[in-house]
Amino acid sequence: MKATTKQDSLLEQQLALGSYLDALLTGVPTPLVQVTEIQRKAEEQAPVEVQPVQPEQVTVSLADTVPEWAETRFQALLFEVAGLTLAVPLAKLKGVVQNMHGLTEIPGYSSLFPAVMPYQGVQSTVVDTARFVLPPDRAAQLDDDISERAAQLVVVDGGRWSLACSRIGDVIDLEAGQVKWRTAAGKRRWLAGSVIEQMCALLDIDELARQLAEAMA
Repeated sequence: MKATTKQDSLLEQQLALGSYLDALLTGVPTPLVQVTEIQRKAEEQAPVEVQPVQPEQVTVSLADTVPEWAETRFQALLFEVAGLTLAVPLAKLKGVVQNMHGLTEIPGYSSLFPAVMPYQGVQSTVVDTARFVLPPDRAAQLDDDISERAAQLVVVDGGRWSLACSRIGDVIDLEAGQVKWRTAAGKRRWLAGSVIEQMCALLDIDELARQLAEAMA
């Protein structure tokens, strides 16, 4: 199978998960051109040239949507969550831990925060990332046992959160122009945009940390 076909297949799977990549961005709708027909008899009035109504131009500056860490060339680490590829900026990454000894489950905690893990002197809360990023109908189908989804842990926000993932991928070099940045806030504030070539979601770790704190409160 050609590489292009594999990429198209992956993108289709991602789009099927609640229009995953489409939810990253707010597009500007294409306005309709309105033309008023003016009918006049030739002997009563000279022909009238009808000018189409020009659509309002909506311009979004790249500088208004690019976070500070992406103003210059930056790197991001790819990782997989329930078959989806996510990317975390290295500037916002605290570390990566291989989950070799299991997790300390917390009785009474929600399924979104199933465990804690000691990390460099702090108790890092483990996040079931798949349950957080997937649409509710897909998240409801996840197995209660997080072990397979937490083979690796991506530690962010100074160690406060450990994002469970099934596999760690490559580190990629990026420039702002290689990312389709989101232009409006929404439910998925933790999504900074989509990396065009890799067809994956780039995380906004600051917003992610805020949303996790809100969910835990």
